[in-house]
Amino acid sequence: MAGSNAVGVEIGQLLAGAHKRATRRFGGELAPLGIDGRLFGVLNTLGRLGPCTQARLVAELDGDKSTMMRSVDELEALGLAVRQAVPGDRRARAVALTDEGRQRLAAARATADRVAGELFAGLSDTDRTALRDLLAAFLRSLPD
Repeated sequence: MAGSNAVGVEIGQLLAGAHKRATRRFGGELAPLGIDGRLFGVLNTLGRLGPCTQARLVAELDGDKSTMMRSVDELEALGLAVRQAVPGDRRARAVALTDEGRQRLAAARATADRVAGELFAGLSDTDRTALRDLLAAFLRSLPD
């Protein structure tokens, strides 16, 4: 297959398969906590950044406005996050974790750590680091 990108196609299929399996496994482990991977991503980002606007969450998670609005609505309904006024800007609202949100995030992070250990158990520490570094380089190389 001279001139083809067969390896690139294989990599794409492998990434898709790995994503599906990991998402299914992680989602199953998060279910008892009442959240899914999407909500974990928002909670984890809020835990890392502190209170921030939905626009910042969209940018950080490379998402879209409507999905983020639904995610924040769900987190509010679960009592895990609240929208609060932004000082100096009457129109803007920041999203912040509640005490329950911080507790649930801690449990979800422990779950994520355990599941990651199980998912990557077949790789050496060196291979894990190489995989992380290659994926990070791949993402940096992609156009927006």
